[in-house]
This record gives sequence, C-alpha cells and structure tokens, in this order.
Amino acid sequence: MEKPAKKQPGAWVMGLFALPFAAVGVGMLLLSVLPTLYDWSRMQFWQPVNATLLAASLNSSRSSKSTSYTVTARYRYEVAGQVYEGDRVAISGGGDNVGDFQEALGERLEQALRAGQPVQVWVNPSQPADAVIDRSLRAGLLAFKMVFVVLFGGVGVGLLVFVLRGGKPMGQRARNTAAAGTPGKLEKIPGGVQMHFPAGRWWGLKLGLGMVGVLFLAVGALVPWEQEAQSDIAPWLFRLGFGGVGGAVLVAAFYALANSLRVQIDHDGLRTERRLLGLMLQWHQVPGPEIARLRVVESYTVESNSRRDVYYRIEAELRSGKKITVAQDLQGRKDADRMLAAIGSATGYPIR
Repeated sequence: MEKPAKKQPGAWVMGLFALPFAAVGVGMLLLSVLPTLYDWSRMQFWQPVNATLLAASLNSSRSSKSTSYTVTARYRYEVAGQVYEGDRVAISGGGDNVGDFQEALGERLEQALRAGQPVQVWVNPSQPADAVIDRSLRAGLLAFKMVFVVLFGGVGVGLLVFVLRGGKPMGQRARNTAAAGTPGKLEKIPGGVQMHFPAGRWWGLKLGLGMVGVLFLAVGALVPWEQEAQSDIAPWLFRLGFGGVGGAVLVAAFYALANSLRVQIDHDGLRTERRLLGLMLQWHQVPGPEIARLRVVESYTVESNSRRDVYYRIEAELRSGKKITVAQDLQGRKDADRMLAAIGSATGYPIR
C-alpha cells in the first residue's frame, strides 16, 4: 500500500507567509472593489434631482508623508412631495490622496454652498432615501486597489492553495515522466538519475527577499500623491523606482519560492518539468544525442554582513546551443561540482 506523501519542509512557513498577502488581497476585493463596482452599476439607473446644500466642507488630514482629503456634505431634496436628507457624497466614502477628485469635488460643493446654488444629486427611484452627489467611477482609485488584489491576493491565495494541497500538481498522474526523488538529491535509476527540487526550498532566504520587495513597495506607496506639484517629476520617478523594484523583487521571490523542478536524465535523454503552484509552466524532452555537455553555472549571490553565499545551477548544453537547467539552488561550488560529477558518472554525458 502506498504511503501518504509527507508535507514538504517549510510548507507551514509558506502558509504563514501567504496568509497576510491573501488577507490583504481578498479583503480589498470583497470589502472595497466589488462593492464599489456594484454601487456604480446600480447608480447608473438613478434619477437626477436638484438638492439644497445644508453643509459642505473639504477636510484634510496631514501626515509626515502625505495629505489626504475627505469631502463631507449634507443636502435636502424632494421626491414625489416627500422631503429627504442625505449625506453620501461619492461612491467610495472616506478620504484619499489619489488624484485630485476629492479636492475638486470639495471646492465645487463649498462654492455652491456659499453662492446658495442647488446641486444635482442622483436618487434611487425605488428607495428615494438613497442618494449620492457624484456617481462617477474613479478609475485611478480602482486601479490602485486592484494592485493589492492582483499582486498580494494572487501571491497569497496561490501559495495557500498550493500548501493546502500538499504541494501536489493539479491533475498529477500516479507516475510522472520525471519521477520524484529526495528533494535536491540524486536518486539513481537504470542508466541515469532523477532529481526533485520542490517548492519551498531555501524558504528562509526567499521569504527574506520577499520582505525586501514588500518594503520597497511600501516606500513607493508612501510617496505623497499631492497634485499641487504636477510639474515636478521627481516624486513620480521615486515612486516608480521604488515601487517597480519592490514589485519585481516580490514577484521574483514568489516565483523562487513557489516553483518546482523534476528532472530525469539517463542514456535515453533528458526530461524536465517546471511547475508553478503545481501548474505546468515549462517542460523539455531531449534525446540523448542532442546533449553536448553538462556544466556548473553561477546562479545568484546572497550577501549579509561579511558573509557571501554563492548559489549554482547545473545546465545541460544542447548541440543547438540551447541550455536547460537540470539542477538548481546548489549552495557552494564544491557541492555543485560533486553533483555534476555524480550525474556525469551515472549518465556518461561529458561534463565540464
């Protein structure tokens, strides 16, 4: 009877890493993005009515990094002889500093209040007590929220699904072309070897890299969004620089943490499967005569304080010049050379 597969080392850490990302993304989607789209869609059928402003003000909240604006208003209107009062100003409540929407709307309402001019509000014909002054959909604010939904939610939910499924690929067959061996170790088979590099390997290093990405993203997001200095391009360059680097680092950390590699190399040739969260991302099948040589290549370097760790990979170089990774995340040249020699000895392919 086949023994149940053990959970991969670091799976629970991947789950803990994923939880806050999933919470931010899913929370933003369910509590903000979807309600906004729902309100906007139903408000397109509301009817315009003139209203009298009772109060209107543009409020600001300043911090060391930015200034947020909030518009508040109270107004009175009449529908079918019945008088109502409302205080909803826009689809999304609360303050923000994305674009100049809040400032423009606040100034317009304050000016109308001083001049005693009526303003147009949109009223729900089936429930006249529901009304709003501005029913426009703010694309900039929605896009800003969707960054959190897609980036944070995608990373978090994807990792959680992968961890809860025990790291097994969806639709995985009982016997893989490249069978699983001990993680990161050689397993001898007739005429060659097979290897398995599971997701979550060197998880501490990659979680640290992900946190660096989050930090850079946060720094970019905290750059003030004030519109008074639209001609000054420096804040935008700063925001794009830090945000872009942070996003790229975070995506790279996610990929490094969530991808897995299965390899089988023998006298018949090379077969590899690269998966991301269990989904097939890339695969190769190369006949033996096409393999020119195997070699060790430096992959990346990690420096902390006075320590410098170099990680290597082993590539199969084909006669066409194409290179295919057959082993990865090997710490130190000594271990990489030892694995290269073992693969060459088992398969007979040239090594260098």
